[in-house]
Amino acid sequence: MKAVVVEDDPMLRTTFIAALTGLGVEVAGSAETADDAVALVDEHAPDVVTLDLRLVKEAQPADAGLRIAERVRALYPEVALLVLATDPTVEHVKRLMGLEPPRAVGLMAKGSLGDMELITDAMSRVAKGQVVIDPGWVRDLLVPQPRPADRAPDPLEGLTPRERQILSLVARGLTNLAIAQRLSCTLGNVERNLSTIFGKLGLGSENEQRHLNRRVVATLVYLRAENQRDR
Repeated sequence: MKAVVVEDDPMLRTTFIAALTGLGVEVAGSAETADDAVALVDEHAPDVVTLDLRLVKEAQPADAGLRIAERVRALYPEVALLVLATDPTVEHVKRLMGLEPPRAVGLMAKGSLGDMELITDAMSRVAKGQVVIDPGWVRDLLVPQPRPADRAPDPLEGLTPRERQILSLVARGLTNLAIAQRLSCTLGNVERNLSTIFGKLGLGSENEQRHLNRRVVATLVYLRAENQRDR
């Protein structure tokens, strides 16, 4: 796996690169700014780019890494993106998961750098086209914390086992074709099931949801439900 690292803290960047290299990741280069990051992606065609969410050298440092992710995805849609963040917001998550195409993206807590196997696993998964979100962010950002008596009903309750299976594969970042191949069914069958799933989740038609990606919203619904079920 070949990677480009975008991190503006020199000591952390050096340590991170050394750890990645020690785990067999080929680090093609590192950058501190958007322009340098895009130039490295253009030169080396990495499998994945890791990006610190906050970069102090950029004009808008708070979400600079996400802005680079949006720029790289627009120019090089085949490159996977993993954002490392200390204090992301729900809006950051939605922007990241709303990238087109809606695959091969991830958001991990920067504190997870202490567990490099967890980070490299996330890098490997996004490089394979999956969508990865740190479980802690799902819980803290996307899932309300109700008292047991106030627990909301399971939004997936109305789905059949097959529909749940398909939605779980969507949440892992698989395309419709990849899902069809995984389940040994036709592409049309997957598309019909997804249309039914979107309807049951109240996502409406493409026209009604033109400002949102229904796959992204369905993924968030699935992750919320799974996280609440595990608590």
